Amino acid sequence: MFEKVKSLVGRGGGVPRGAVGDDEPRMQFAAIAAKVGMPEEKVAMMAQMVRQNGMADSQMGFMMQTACAKGVDREEIMGMLTSLGVQKSQVVRVMQAQGLMDAEEATRILDAERAAAERRAATRAGDARKRFARKAAIIAFWLVVWELLDRVVDNRLVLAGPIRTLQALADQVVMPNFWMIVGASFGRIALGFLLSFVVGFLLALVACRVRLFRDFIDPIISLLRTIPVASFIILLLIWVGNQALTVFLAFFIVLPLIYTNMVTGFESVDKQMLEMARVYGLSRWRTFLYVYRPAFMPFLLSSTKISLGMTWKSGIMAEVLATPKPSIGKEMATARTFLDTPDLLAWTVVVMVASVLFEKAFMALLKRANRPLGGLIGKRGE
Repeated sequence: MFEKVKSLVGRGGGVPRGAVGDDEPRMQFAAIAAKVGMPEEKVAMMAQMVRQNGMADSQMGFMMQTACAKGVDREEIMGMLTSLGVQKSQVVRVMQAQGLMDAEEATRILDAERAAAERRAATRAGDARKRFARKAAIIAFWLVVWELLDRVVDNRLVLAGPIRTLQALADQVVMPNFWMIVGASFGRIALGFLLSFVVGFLLALVACRVRLFRDFIDPIISLLRTIPVASFIILLLIWVGNQALTVFLAFFIVLPLIYTNMVTGFESVDKQMLEMARVYGLSRWRTFLYVYRPAFMPFLLSSTKISLGMTWKSGIMAEVLATPKPSIGKEMATARTFLDTPDLLAWTVVVMVASVLFEKAFMALLKRANRPLGGLIGKRGE
């Protein structure tokens, strides 16, 4: 249990890089425990709570007075608190309020801390600009190569460069039904993914609680994972028709991945944490939030990121073969029929942009759902 907590707050018993200033000396948990006469396990738990919820000034003031009574000097107190994850500005403010530091010295330390923070921010901004410039240069290089290949081949039936592709895309965007086509495909693919996400999550939850249900559902999931996509498309064309094919294909392609990863995530829950939740009388909802959620979220994030890409690939492939109206796949099939390579690449760009936007939005929601909720632990009213 203690090792798990230590791994959460940082390797080697410290706090993660960036929790305090990079130039601030850190103390190991063992050194802090020895100074204040507390068990190392309690120090680790305290560091985790500080990182999640912060520390009140009154609590910090009491700790400072206790440490001073035990002979710990001011510099060591500051090193201990910043190593636990407390902001140095808060430590200085509380020290001044407790009479451990005069106003002039507090101002000097805070000015130095502010200057150091500005230097670190400038360094990070400079590094970010360099990374952006490097990525932009690499992308520009490959765009130039693509355009040069187009000029060398000089055959629009074989290859269309970025200029021709952008011209074709501009022609498509001004068409009156362009956004209806994009919206229809986006809606079908998004619906198929959301259905697989919800159903896969619920099936995994029930399967981990009811062993008999899992014994019945696992063979179906294995079957879905092994059936070729082409067979899926043909069967679904017969069963549901071309208009609903995209939704059902995206659903059946992604469902096994979500289900399998969620089962693994639920099974990775620490049994000791479950026992602690039972001993302290946490409700099922809070046990889910504070014990199960941190365990399965890494698996859910990973499987979702992969599933989103698979959803768009399988969904567009289904539309190309089934040609539902309106759809991006139908426009791609039309471009293929007339050997219109610029239009084909233009619709490919549209698919890529829509896929990236959907992935960014959905992953942002999941990461928000994965944020720490420690501040709610002590609240009543459930």
